[in-house]
Amino acid sequence: MVASEQKKRAGQGKPHFLKNLTHFKLSIHEQSMVIREALLYITMLKLEIEALQREYEDFKIIKEEPVHQFQEVKVEKIGEMFQVKIKSPKGENNLVNILEAFEEMGLSVAQARASCLDSFAMEAIVSPQSKDKLCSVDDLTQTLLKAVVKSSAPM
Repeated sequence: MVASEQKKRAGQGKPHFLKNLTHFKLSIHEQSMVIREALLYITMLKLEIEALQREYEDFKIIKEEPVHQFQEVKVEKIGEMFQVKIKSPKGENNLVNILEAFEEMGLSVAQARASCLDSFAMEAIVSPQSKDKLCSVDDLTQTLLKAVVKSSAPM
């Protein structure tokens, strides 16, 4: 019995749910208008869904961008000392990681200023603890960049 109903429906040319919608005493013209409006509404919903999916994909891309793109580490050599300027997004333990990096490289902080109002910013003057340990600007920059990336990485 179910198979015969399905065959009937297939032969009628209209999907079953549309037949139920237009079962009321409407003229053919009114039925086609209802169908057109329903299809238009479905099309509009599809467009809204596509727009939301694009927005979601854009949000995912922004969220997955590497954090280090927004970080800036500048190191200048001034005599035997280094002037360090760091800017990055707020992160957990930024200052601690940077000070640990200075310690690992055998540098002591002569003067420093740090701020974390909107983002993390630090200016410092550091000097080698001993004259035996030579440190280059590039090595210090790379070490500090790794320390800042480590603090900003999601946990």
